[in-house]
Amino acid sequence: MSLKILTLQESEEAALTMSIRIRHLSHHITQIFMEFLPKIDINGSSKIVVSLGPRGDEDLFDNVLGSTNIFVESFDFKNFLSLSRLSQDIKLLEELRRALIVIATTKESNDAIIELINQTTEKVLSTNFQLESSIKKLSKTSKNKKHKINVFRVLNAEVGESWYCQDQLFPENKIWMHEPPGFIDRTDLFKTAEFGENSYLIKNRLGKIVFELPF
Repeated sequence: MSLKILTLQESEEAALTMSIRIRHLSHHITQIFMEFLPKIDINGSSKIVVSLGPRGDEDLFDNVLGSTNIFVESFDFKNFLSLSRLSQDIKLLEELRRALIVIATTKESNDAIIELINQTTEKVLSTNFQLESSIKKLSKTSKNKKHKINVFRVLNAEVGESWYCQDQLFPENKIWMHEPPGFIDRTDLFKTAEFGENSYLIKNRLGKIVFELPF
């Protein structure tokens, strides 16, 4: 089974203030990583959670029902919080790389998977932790040709994961499709697009309207 969901977060026992959430700080990193990672089977899990900090009473999973949960109990939060934001991103990416390699080699060595993980890490570094992608399936042109809407997914430290759209006739107008910053994967939420009578609509996988741009 190929990896589909990758999360980097603090453990429940981690000594952090309420305002600091590793899951938020790392969301753009894990999502950029998944954009570049080929569809590979790391240990048979479709979901991997890397938790930084003491394990405490939390469960440790190794491909149980398709999920793996690994802990980095030696993570130095005091040092991490003293770093610049870019250095924090680099540190989190390195912890993610190491954890994935540990998971991939727990039962046996796997040089091919290690190489793919390392290559993906280098690709993330080359983006400087910033990636903007055009979502082609959501780009639509109205029947009267008066409007062409393009949709973009932005991943970076400032906005986390945030989506915006533009009417090609007015490219200077960037319309956020939700309040940034965001820290959830919205690829299933923004599933299909169409034009209504007087608006551009986006629906989720259940067919419910989740965004509307009136004209």
